[in-house]
Parts: sequence; C-alpha cells; structure tokens
Amino acid sequence: MSAVEERWERFAGDTGAFGLRMTLEPDPDGGRYIDPEVGLSWGSFQIWAGGKNLCAHREGEVRVDSVHWYLLPLLEWFTRYWNPLLHEERLPVENAGDTAWHSLWETRFPPPAVEVDEQRASDWERTWQEWWTRHALHAASEGGLFPDVIFRRYRDLVEVSWGPARTVGMPPYYEFTESVPGVSRLSPSVVAEPLHEVLSSAADHLRSLAPKSKRMGALRKGLRSLSAASASREQRLMWLAGSGTNESTIRSGWGRVTKHLSDFAEAPRRAIRAMLDVSESPLVVTGSCQAALMFGSLAPDVKEADVLSLAGIMAGLYSRKGDSDVIRNIRRDIQVEESWQRAWDQGYELAEEVHKRFPDGIRDDTTVHIERLLETLDVKVEKLSLSDENVCGVSIAGPEHRPGIVVNMNHGKNAHPFGYRFTLAHEVCHLLFDRDVGCRLAIASGPWAPQDVEQRANAFAAMLLMPFPFVQQAVNRLTVDVATVEGVEEVARQLEVGRLAMLNHLKNQGFIDETERRRIEDRFLSSVDE
Repeated sequence: MSAVEERWERFAGDTGAFGLRMTLEPDPDGGRYIDPEVGLSWGSFQIWAGGKNLCAHREGEVRVDSVHWYLLPLLEWFTRYWNPLLHEERLPVENAGDTAWHSLWETRFPPPAVEVDEQRASDWERTWQEWWTRHALHAASEGGLFPDVIFRRYRDLVEVSWGPARTVGMPPYYEFTESVPGVSRLSPSVVAEPLHEVLSSAADHLRSLAPKSKRMGALRKGLRSLSAASASREQRLMWLAGSGTNESTIRSGWGRVTKHLSDFAEAPRRAIRAMLDVSESPLVVTGSCQAALMFGSLAPDVKEADVLSLAGIMAGLYSRKGDSDVIRNIRRDIQVEESWQRAWDQGYELAEEVHKRFPDGIRDDTTVHIERLLETLDVKVEKLSLSDENVCGVSIAGPEHRPGIVVNMNHGKNAHPFGYRFTLAHEVCHLLFDRDVGCRLAIASGPWAPQDVEQRANAFAAMLLMPFPFVQQAVNRLTVDVATVEGVEEVARQLEVGRLAMLNHLKNQGFIDETERRRIEDRFLSSVDE
C-alpha cells in the first residue's frame, strides 16, 4: 500500500469556535525507535479555538500549521481524562487568575511561607501536578513539542486557554504562533462533539491497522463508553462540584453532599430533585445542577455544617414560579469581558442600566436603597453564619427557585452596615447577569468563585451604590479637598459606603489620580495599624 493510500485524515467542528483536525500516516522512522503500537499513530493535529489555530508554529523561517508526533498517547489522554477536562472547574491550590493558564502559571511554585514547610510544599506540588495532568495538553506529549493549552470547565461553558510554550528540549528556532496568552469559552457540546468524533474515528483507524492490539481495543472501548450518559452522570456531577483536590476526595466529597441532600427530611423530594437536575447530552453535562454550581464555588474542604445549612436554604427557596416577572424582564447571561479593565467597565455599564430601569424607586437625593431594590425584585435575603469566613455572600436562582441572597455574617465585611450593603449589591449582579444554562445560578462569592465574574460584580456594586451624579454632588458639598483622607471619608459617609470602596471608585471616576489614591490608601492602612 502506498503512503498516500495509508494516510488517514479527519476534521470536525468549526475553526471559528472549536475544531480538531487529525491525520495518521506512516512513521517516517519506520517504527524503529518506538513501541510498535505507538509507531502506528504517527501523524499530526490542529486544535482550533476562537478562530485561532493553537498548533500553528514556526520552525525557523517556515510556518507549519500542524504539530507532528505520535498521537496514541494524546488519544488515550483525552479518553482517560474526558470527564475532568470538560467538567472540573476548580483550580489547584489557589484561584490565582482569570483563566486556567494564568492561574497555573502563577501557582507553579509554592509561595515562600509554604515552601519552608516540607509537608505543605509537597502537598502543594502534588495537588498542582495532579490537576495539570488532568487538564494540560502537555501532559499527553510524551516527548513531542505541543502547545501549552489547558482545558477546563468554566461554570456552564468549557474554557480553552493558552500561553507561550517553552518546554525542555524545545529548540530556540521552534515557536508557536499563538504565544500571547488567550482564552475561548464555548458551549460544552461545541467542544465535546467534534472532539469525540475525531478521536473515535482515529481509534477505529488504528484498530483496523492492529486488530489484535489490546491497547487499541481498550482505546476504542473507552471512547464508546463516554456516550453512556446514565453511567457517566454521577462522575460528571462530582467533577462539577469539585469538593476535593483529587479524584478520590472529589468523589467522597460529592458523596457527602448527595447523602446530606437525601437525608434532608425537612425538604420535599421535588425540592431536592430541583437541586440535582441537570441538562446533558450523551457526552457532556451542558447545564450544571444547582448543587454542583453551589459547591463548586465553595472551598474544596467545605465543612459538613455549611453543606447542610446551604442545602436547607436552597431547599427553602424552592418555588415552581422561579423568578419574579420583574427579574425575568431584566435577567440575562452576559459573558465577562476578557480583560480586567473591560470587565470592570462592563460592571459599571450594567449598574447604570439598572438605575435607568428604576429611576425613582430605589434612591432618594443622596442614598441608593439596596433593600428597596431587593423588595422590587422579590429577592429573599437570609443571614447565615458559615464556618468558611472567606465566603462573603451566596446567590441562588433558577427556574424552580425563588431568587435569594445568603449573607455570611462570619465575614468581617458584613459586620458593618456599609459592607453589608455592598455584599447585597454585589450579589444582585450575579442574580441578574450571571445566569447559566437553564437560567440557573448558585455561586458563593469568595476566593474559589471565578475571579473575573467577581471583579465585574464588585464594579457593579460600586456603581449601583455610588452612581456618578451622587458622587459629583457629594464632592461638590465638600469643604476639604477630595484628594485627602478627610475628603474621601466624608464622601463615603454621605453615600453610606466603605471608605476603601469609595476611594477606588473616586479614582475610577476621575475625581482623584492613581498617585493620590495610593497615598490615601497608605494613610488608611497606617491608621488601622495604629
């Protein structure tokens, strides 16, 4: 058989969204230097995300559109880690960036305080490495020169993020074209379906080349099993919830959550079903259940008391009506802008939109009455003392849940009226603009929630409570310079907000510059130390 006749190729997907192209062809080394089964898988691949070919690279002066290498380990990696690749959102050790690539880069080494403790440093490195193995394309390279691409879940989307790839053994003349960090977030089916189609077709081709190979048979069987949705649902939900740091602890963590829900005698069965109901296809969960969304944004070692408390509140919010008509006329899911500055500006714009919809009902001459807005939206507010002091607030909403906000009174900010108001305003942003598939929402605002979503909600809260005309009026009434500690504190008092929130908002609105902001912030911090 000629080389042309032996060549196999398949493409599926859309280069403008997500696509995968693979080729299989004769090993140029004739299989002399590698395992014979692996030698059969010599070929090339392209991964497209958001209109970018992540495998395009330059070898000196020559542009090459595909990565060439032995592809059997890559096929096996996608098959083995299918469920965490498309369902696990929680990042390892620390949520340190807006994308998985950025967060992995920032946390690749333990911080000094952890590094001096041998056990903590070892735990950090193991947890990071295990997560990297489940999500980083490099983990499947086995000596090949692969782009640095990370796959993970991002609420009800699949995130593909990437950055410059510099690996051991990469020659200086070899450089990937997409060397600037980037991200594309896509519907799960848009990623899962073309991925599975190409992988399955490649596995079938390899099986035809080696019909007696147990390894090829196991690969094809593994890929076929991925479409057995009934057997995979619990596996996928446990990765979505992410209550742990590795497969074993994540499985046991989800088991605890579901056990607590099943034992929750006070809640009607229909309320428990509403918490666990999902939207799914045979290959992937397309819309997370309320419980998985909730616990996926809490700490991985969430305490059982918090699980019970939040489950009880979620069950108590069960309502076949769901949102009020007022919220239905406003709510929509809006993807966060990619850059930090754009996400902040977007939060401001969304708050201004809310002010336009309620020009008179939620404010008087000097104050925005956040409680009045919540009454208008028919949002129930619950005060709760969670053992996790890092969670500031929780938002819950859905087609079978009355919208609600849980304020964690163990968070230091919420002990003060100004901080409490800011938390309520922050959670309103989630309720109105951070809906997922099926209009479901359950997010705990804290260190494990998506950073860009939290940044936008902070900007929204600032502009909702401190609209520009109010700030301008307050500044005009000052008898001291606004660019002073006294000036900032007086404006904050008039608008009933915290002084640090007011300080940053004054800078963003152009009333003070960055140098003045830093000087005043230093004075604030020094006064606390005193």
